[in-house]
Amino acid sequence: MSTPENTEPVQWHLSRLIIAWTVAAIIGVLVTVFTDAIRFPWLVLAIGVSTLVSFALQLGTAQREGFISRLAFSISGSVVVIAVIDLIGAFI
Repeated sequence: MSTPENTEPVQWHLSRLIIAWTVAAIIGVLVTVFTDAIRFPWLVLAIGVSTLVSFALQLGTAQREGFISRLAFSISGSVVVIAVIDLIGAFI
């Protein structure tokens, strides 16, 4: 299988990943601080909002190559950030 000669390496746009994870962290902290024992619906909303933010940030790059990989990495990182914050909040 041959590869095209003019392929460029996929850029990860690390700043956009960090922004998405920061937004997820802020939302996760808000949910953990302001909700009571029943946090699951709010955590689902937090993950949904962070998914939309990640999608918008990755669309803003206007780069087609690696879009799915960048989006999956950004969303999974946001879910991990929210989960870690929730676990810390559950023990505090």
